[in-house]
Amino acid sequence: MKLHQLRALLAICESGSIQEASRLLHISQPALSKGIKELEAELGVPLLVRSNRGITVTEYGERLVRRARLILEEVRRAREEIESLKGTMDGKLAIGVSPVTPGAQFITSLNRYRKRYPRVQVQIHELRPSKLIEGLREGQLDLVLTSLPASRCSDGFHWTELFSQPAVLAVRKGHPLGGARSLRELLDEEWLLQDSLELSKVGVMFEQHRIEPPRRIIECASVVLFSELALNTDAVSYWSRRLLDHVQKLGQELQVLDLQEQVPPMNISLVCRDQELMTREAKTLADELVYAYTSPHATRPVSSDAP
Repeated sequence: MKLHQLRALLAICESGSIQEASRLLHISQPALSKGIKELEAELGVPLLVRSNRGITVTEYGERLVRRARLILEEVRRAREEIESLKGTMDGKLAIGVSPVTPGAQFITSLNRYRKRYPRVQVQIHELRPSKLIEGLREGQLDLVLTSLPASRCSDGFHWTELFSQPAVLAVRKGHPLGGARSLRELLDEEWLLQDSLELSKVGVMFEQHRIEPPRRIIECASVVLFSELALNTDAVSYWSRRLLDHVQKLGQELQVLDLQEQVPPMNISLVCRDQELMTREAKTLADELVYAYTSPHATRPVSSDAP
Protein backbone atom coordinates (compact mmCIF):
# COMPACT_ATOMS: atom_id res chain seq x y z
CA MET A 1 0.00 0.00 0.00
CA LYS A 2 1.63 3.24 -1.18
CA LEU A 3 0.87 6.85 -0.39
CA HIS A 4 0.27 7.79 -4.02
CA GLN A 5 -2.36 5.03 -4.25
CA LEU A 6 -4.16 6.38 -1.20
CA ARG A 7 -4.02 9.92 -2.59
CA ALA A 8 -5.49 8.65 -5.85
CA LEU A 9 -8.33 6.82 -4.10
CA LEU A 10 -9.14 9.84 -1.97
CA ALA A 11 -9.11 12.22 -4.93
CA ILE A 12 -11.39 9.96 -6.99
CA CYS A 13 -13.76 9.55 -4.05
CA GLU A 14 -13.99 13.29 -3.41
CA SER A 15 -14.24 14.36 -7.05
CA GLY A 16 -16.36 11.42 -8.30
CA SER A 17 -14.31 11.21 -11.47
CA ILE A 18 -10.97 9.78 -12.58
CA GLN A 19 -10.63 12.65 -15.05
CA GLU A 20 -11.08 15.30 -12.36
CA ALA A 21 -8.83 13.42 -9.91
CA SER A 22 -6.18 13.22 -12.63
CA ARG A 23 -6.36 16.99 -13.11
CA LEU A 24 -6.17 17.71 -9.36
CA LEU A 25 -3.20 15.39 -8.78
CA HIS A 26 -1.42 16.26 -12.05
CA ILE A 27 -1.21 12.55 -12.91
CA SER A 28 -2.27 10.91 -16.16
CA GLN A 29 -5.55 8.97 -16.10
CA PRO A 30 -3.88 5.66 -17.07
CA ALA A 31 -1.37 6.05 -14.20
CA LEU A 32 -4.18 6.86 -11.79
CA SER A 33 -6.23 3.84 -12.88
CA LYS A 34 -3.17 1.60 -12.66
CA GLY A 35 -2.51 2.69 -9.06
CA ILE A 36 -6.10 1.87 -8.05
CA LYS A 37 -6.01 -1.52 -9.75
CA GLU A 38 -2.75 -2.39 -7.97
CA LEU A 39 -4.30 -1.37 -4.66
CA GLU A 40 -7.41 -3.48 -5.32
CA ALA A 41 -5.23 -6.44 -6.28
CA GLU A 42 -3.16 -6.11 -3.11
CA LEU A 43 -6.24 -5.95 -0.87
CA GLY A 44 -8.22 -8.51 -2.85
CA VAL A 45 -11.42 -6.42 -2.87
CA PRO A 46 -13.05 -3.90 -5.25
CA LEU A 47 -12.71 -0.32 -4.06
CA LEU A 48 -14.53 1.52 -6.85
CA VAL A 49 -17.55 0.77 -8.99
CA ARG A 50 -17.63 2.25 -12.49
CA SER A 51 -20.97 2.87 -14.20
CA ASN A 52 -22.69 5.26 -16.62
CA ARG A 53 -23.44 7.54 -13.66
CA GLY A 54 -19.78 7.86 -12.78
CA ILE A 55 -17.64 6.28 -10.09
CA THR A 56 -18.85 5.31 -6.65
CA VAL A 57 -16.97 3.83 -3.71
CA THR A 58 -17.70 0.32 -2.45
CA GLU A 59 -18.10 -0.50 1.23
CA TYR A 60 -14.46 -1.60 1.24
CA GLY A 61 -13.50 1.66 -0.44
CA GLU A 62 -15.39 3.74 2.12
CA ARG A 63 -13.51 2.08 4.99
CA LEU A 64 -10.15 2.60 3.29
CA VAL A 65 -10.93 6.23 2.39
CA ARG A 66 -11.64 6.96 6.06
CA ARG A 67 -8.24 5.58 7.03
CA ALA A 68 -6.51 7.16 4.05
CA ARG A 69 -7.54 10.66 5.15
CA LEU A 70 -5.96 10.11 8.54
CA ILE A 71 -2.82 8.47 7.11
CA LEU A 72 -2.18 11.27 4.62
CA GLU A 73 -2.86 13.92 7.25
CA GLU A 74 -0.36 12.27 9.59
CA VAL A 75 2.25 12.21 6.84
CA ARG A 76 1.72 15.92 6.22
CA ARG A 77 1.97 16.69 9.92
CA ALA A 78 5.11 14.55 10.28
CA ARG A 79 6.81 16.53 7.52
CA GLU A 80 5.79 19.82 9.10
CA GLU A 81 7.06 18.71 12.49
CA ILE A 82 10.45 17.73 11.06
CA GLU A 83 10.65 21.12 9.35
CA SER A 84 9.76 22.89 12.59
CA LEU A 85 12.48 20.97 14.45
CA LYS A 86 15.00 22.27 11.95
CA GLY A 87 14.26 25.84 12.96
CA THR A 88 11.47 27.95 14.40
CA MET A 89 7.91 26.68 14.58
CA ASP A 90 6.18 27.69 11.36
CA GLY A 91 3.77 24.85 10.64
CA LYS A 92 -0.02 24.78 10.65
CA LEU A 93 -2.44 24.35 13.51
CA ALA A 94 -6.18 23.64 13.21
CA ILE A 95 -8.36 24.00 16.28
CA GLY A 96 -12.07 23.32 16.48
CA VAL A 97 -14.32 25.17 18.91
CA SER A 98 -17.88 24.72 20.10
CA PRO A 99 -20.27 27.68 19.63
CA VAL A 100 -20.47 27.97 23.43
CA THR A 101 -16.70 28.14 24.04
CA PRO A 102 -15.92 30.97 26.50
CA GLY A 103 -14.05 33.57 24.50
CA ALA A 104 -11.94 35.53 27.04
CA GLN A 105 -9.62 32.69 28.02
CA PHE A 106 -9.39 31.44 24.46
CA ILE A 107 -8.38 34.87 23.15
CA THR A 108 -5.82 35.25 25.95
CA SER A 109 -4.29 31.88 25.03
CA LEU A 110 -4.25 32.65 21.32
CA ASN A 111 -2.70 36.10 21.79
CA ARG A 112 0.09 34.66 23.90
CA TYR A 113 0.66 31.88 21.39
CA ARG A 114 0.72 34.24 18.39
CA LYS A 115 3.29 36.50 20.09
CA ARG A 116 5.58 33.55 20.73
CA TYR A 117 5.07 31.80 17.37
CA PRO A 118 3.95 34.36 14.77
CA ARG A 119 4.89 32.11 11.85
CA VAL A 120 2.50 29.30 12.75
CA GLN A 121 -0.63 29.34 10.56
CA VAL A 122 -3.62 29.03 12.87
CA GLN A 123 -7.04 27.91 11.61
CA ILE A 124 -10.10 28.14 13.87
CA HIS A 125 -13.22 26.17 12.95
CA GLU A 126 -16.53 26.58 14.78
CA LEU A 127 -18.51 23.35 14.42
CA ARG A 128 -21.27 21.48 16.18
CA PRO A 129 -19.89 19.22 18.93
CA SER A 130 -20.21 15.92 17.05
CA LYS A 131 -18.48 17.40 13.98
CA LEU A 132 -15.59 18.54 16.14
CA ILE A 133 -14.88 14.98 17.24
CA GLU A 134 -15.25 13.76 13.67
CA GLY A 135 -12.68 16.32 12.51
CA LEU A 136 -10.30 15.23 15.25
CA ARG A 137 -10.80 11.58 14.38
CA GLU A 138 -10.08 12.18 10.68
CA GLY A 139 -7.01 14.29 11.37
CA GLN A 140 -8.52 17.54 10.10
CA LEU A 141 -8.25 19.16 13.54
CA ASP A 142 -5.34 19.16 15.99
CA LEU A 143 -7.26 20.23 19.09
CA VAL A 144 -10.91 20.57 20.01
CA LEU A 145 -12.79 22.61 22.61
CA THR A 146 -16.14 20.92 22.97
CA SER A 147 -19.18 20.84 25.24
CA LEU A 148 -19.69 17.12 24.64
CA PRO A 149 -19.44 14.98 27.77
CA ALA A 150 -16.51 12.55 27.61
CA SER A 151 -18.77 9.70 28.65
CA ARG A 152 -20.71 10.14 25.40
CA CYS A 153 -17.82 10.16 22.96
CA SER A 154 -14.40 9.30 24.37
CA ASP A 155 -13.04 7.52 21.26
CA GLY A 156 -9.73 6.96 23.01
CA PHE A 157 -8.90 10.67 22.94
CA HIS A 158 -7.42 12.58 25.86
CA TRP A 159 -10.01 14.80 27.62
CA THR A 160 -9.20 17.68 29.98
CA GLU A 161 -12.11 19.57 31.50
CA LEU A 162 -11.32 23.28 31.35
CA PHE A 163 -14.41 25.22 32.24
CA SER A 164 -17.72 24.55 33.97
CA GLN A 165 -20.63 26.62 32.68
CA PRO A 166 -23.96 26.64 34.50
CA ALA A 167 -26.75 25.75 32.10
CA VAL A 168 -30.50 26.34 32.02
CA LEU A 169 -33.59 25.39 30.09
CA ALA A 170 -35.54 28.31 28.65
CA VAL A 171 -38.66 29.10 26.62
CA ARG A 172 -39.93 32.22 24.90
CA LYS A 173 -41.69 34.88 26.92
CA GLY A 174 -45.40 34.01 27.24
CA HIS A 175 -44.88 30.30 26.59
CA PRO A 176 -47.89 28.33 27.96
CA LEU A 177 -45.52 26.13 29.97
CA GLY A 178 -43.37 28.95 31.30
CA GLY A 179 -44.40 27.96 34.81
CA ALA A 180 -43.47 24.29 34.43
CA ARG A 181 -41.76 22.74 37.45
CA SER A 182 -40.77 19.31 36.14
CA LEU A 183 -39.20 17.76 33.05
CA ARG A 184 -42.21 15.49 32.74
CA GLU A 185 -44.39 18.49 31.92
CA LEU A 186 -42.16 19.26 28.93
CA LEU A 187 -41.96 15.83 27.28
CA ASP A 188 -44.55 16.58 24.60
CA GLU A 189 -42.92 19.89 23.67
CA GLU A 190 -40.44 20.40 20.87
CA TRP A 191 -36.83 20.72 22.07
CA LEU A 192 -34.06 22.83 20.57
CA LEU A 193 -30.50 21.48 20.94
CA GLN A 194 -27.11 22.22 19.41
CA ASP A 195 -26.45 18.54 18.83
CA SER A 196 -28.22 15.21 19.03
CA LEU A 197 -29.95 14.19 22.25
CA GLU A 198 -27.68 11.14 22.50
CA LEU A 199 -24.55 13.29 22.55
CA SER A 200 -25.73 16.20 24.67
CA LYS A 201 -25.98 16.79 28.40
CA VAL A 202 -29.75 16.95 27.96
CA GLY A 203 -29.74 13.23 27.20
CA VAL A 204 -27.64 12.66 30.33
CA MET A 205 -30.16 14.69 32.34
CA PHE A 206 -33.09 12.51 31.32
CA GLU A 207 -31.10 9.36 32.01
CA GLN A 208 -30.11 10.55 35.47
CA HIS A 209 -33.72 11.30 36.42
CA ARG A 210 -34.97 8.11 34.72
CA ILE A 211 -37.43 9.99 32.57
CA GLU A 212 -38.32 9.04 29.01
CA PRO A 213 -36.58 11.59 26.75
CA PRO A 214 -38.55 13.86 24.38
CA ARG A 215 -38.99 12.71 20.80
CA ARG A 216 -39.55 16.02 19.00
CA ILE A 217 -36.13 17.63 18.62
CA ILE A 218 -34.62 20.32 16.41
CA GLU A 219 -30.82 20.25 16.12
CA CYS A 220 -29.25 23.61 15.23
CA ALA A 221 -25.50 24.33 15.25
CA SER A 222 -25.85 28.02 14.33
CA VAL A 223 -25.81 30.24 17.41
CA VAL A 224 -27.70 33.06 15.66
CA LEU A 225 -30.38 30.80 14.22
CA PHE A 226 -30.58 28.87 17.50
CA SER A 227 -31.37 32.14 19.30
CA GLU A 228 -33.98 33.15 16.74
CA LEU A 229 -35.70 29.77 16.95
CA ALA A 230 -35.72 29.89 20.74
CA LEU A 231 -37.28 33.36 20.69
CA ASN A 232 -39.88 32.71 18.01
CA THR A 233 -41.04 29.11 18.51
CA ASP A 234 -42.47 27.08 21.38
CA ALA A 235 -39.35 24.92 21.62
CA VAL A 236 -37.66 24.26 24.94
CA SER A 237 -34.00 25.25 24.53
CA TYR A 238 -30.82 24.28 26.43
CA TRP A 239 -28.41 27.17 27.09
CA SER A 240 -25.16 27.88 28.80
CA ARG A 241 -25.90 30.65 31.30
CA ARG A 242 -23.13 32.78 29.78
CA LEU A 243 -24.56 32.63 26.26
CA LEU A 244 -28.12 33.23 27.46
CA ASP A 245 -26.99 36.32 29.41
CA HIS A 246 -25.34 37.61 26.23
CA VAL A 247 -28.57 37.15 24.27
CA GLN A 248 -30.56 38.88 27.01
CA LYS A 249 -28.20 41.87 26.90
CA LEU A 250 -29.10 42.32 23.25
CA GLY A 251 -32.67 42.97 24.33
CA GLN A 252 -33.99 39.53 23.47
CA GLU A 253 -35.98 37.96 26.29
CA LEU A 254 -36.30 34.32 27.19
CA GLN A 255 -37.83 32.84 30.31
CA VAL A 256 -35.63 30.51 32.33
CA LEU A 257 -37.54 27.49 33.61
CA ASP A 258 -37.43 26.85 37.35
CA LEU A 259 -37.49 23.05 37.51
CA GLN A 260 -37.16 20.69 40.43
CA GLU A 261 -34.63 18.64 38.43
CA GLN A 262 -31.11 20.02 38.24
CA VAL A 263 -29.97 21.02 34.75
CA PRO A 264 -26.44 19.68 34.10
CA PRO A 265 -23.71 22.26 33.36
CA MET A 266 -22.43 22.74 29.82
CA ASN A 267 -18.75 22.08 30.55
CA ILE A 268 -16.00 22.80 28.07
CA SER A 269 -13.26 20.21 27.59
CA LEU A 270 -10.02 20.22 25.63
CA VAL A 271 -9.85 17.07 23.53
CA CYS A 272 -6.76 15.91 21.70
CA ARG A 273 -5.17 12.77 20.41
CA ASP A 274 -2.36 10.85 22.04
CA GLN A 275 0.52 13.13 23.02
CA GLU A 276 2.90 11.14 20.84
CA LEU A 277 0.80 11.94 17.77
CA MET A 278 0.47 15.67 18.43
CA THR A 279 2.68 18.17 16.64
CA ARG A 280 4.86 20.55 18.63
CA GLU A 281 2.58 23.43 17.57
CA ALA A 282 -0.48 21.62 18.93
CA LYS A 283 1.16 20.60 22.20
CA THR A 284 2.24 24.16 22.92
CA LEU A 285 -1.20 25.66 22.33
CA ALA A 286 -2.80 22.89 24.39
CA ASP A 287 -0.57 23.87 27.31
CA GLU A 288 -1.54 27.52 26.89
CA LEU A 289 -5.26 26.66 26.86
CA VAL A 290 -5.06 24.49 29.95
CA TYR A 291 -3.18 27.24 31.78
CA ALA A 292 -5.57 30.03 30.72
CA TYR A 293 -8.71 28.13 31.66
CA THR A 294 -7.58 26.46 34.87
CA SER A 295 -5.25 28.99 36.48
CA PRO A 296 -7.00 31.77 38.44
CA HIS A 297 -4.16 34.21 37.72
CA ALA A 298 -2.73 33.38 34.30
CA THR A 299 -0.36 36.32 34.07
CA ARG A 300 2.87 34.72 33.00
CA PRO A 301 5.07 37.03 30.90
CA VAL A 302 5.22 36.31 27.21
CA SER A 303 8.62 35.12 26.04
CA SER A 304 9.88 35.42 22.49
CA ASP A 305 11.88 32.23 22.87
CA ALA A 306 10.46 28.83 22.14
CA PRO A 307 10.50 26.40 25.11
